[in-house]
Amino acid sequence: SELESGSMKRSDLEAYLGVAAETGELILRNLRRADHLVKSFKQVAVDQSSEERRSIDLAEYLDEILTSLKPKLKKTAYRVDIDCAPGIVLNTYPGAIYQILVNLVMNSLLHGFDGREHGHIQISAAIEADVVLLQYRDDGRGMDAATQRRVFEPFFTTKRGQGGSGLGMHILFNLVTRLLGGSVQCESAPDQGVCFSVRFPKDAAHPA
Repeated sequence: SELESGSMKRSDLEAYLGVAAETGELILRNLRRADHLVKSFKQVAVDQSSEERRSIDLAEYLDEILTSLKPKLKKTAYRVDIDCAPGIVLNTYPGAIYQILVNLVMNSLLHGFDGREHGHIQISAAIEADVVLLQYRDDGRGMDAATQRRVFEPFFTTKRGQGGSGLGMHILFNLVTRLLGGSVQCESAPDQGVCFSVRFPKDAAHPA
């Protein structure tokens, strides 16, 4: 090779070393990203399978949940944005928060964005007087008043036989009201998307 024979130009060597350095940095960044992804999956998996109460930074935890959902979203054109102030520390049940958001995202994918190539999900979180307000919005198909009234009923679904069990929103309602000790409201209209407002105390009580 030119390097072994000593005939390589200085400029060629510098270019080669530059490419090698960039490649090394790219590999390192991908390894760090993979490490972050694995840690997020591990923590979320633990939370999903337990009702352990622990302290979490809400902004960091929402980011971990979004990271764990990326495999479901990466083949779509749907966008998810999170707006949460840093430093909100909760003593709560992270597994419930994870399941609530997963159920909402799956509801958007199955119902709100059905037949649509593009969609936008916005998740915001704030705290006031020790009460957390978690809002979930999508710009999907929305629902009529009759569907909205029954959205938290067990086994109610508009997708019977098409992947809808009718339990996702009912499970969400029970997690919010029983485990987190909070409340949930749904606002929607046809072709106007949907907004779920979840309120729960910063420090969760022990479940009944």
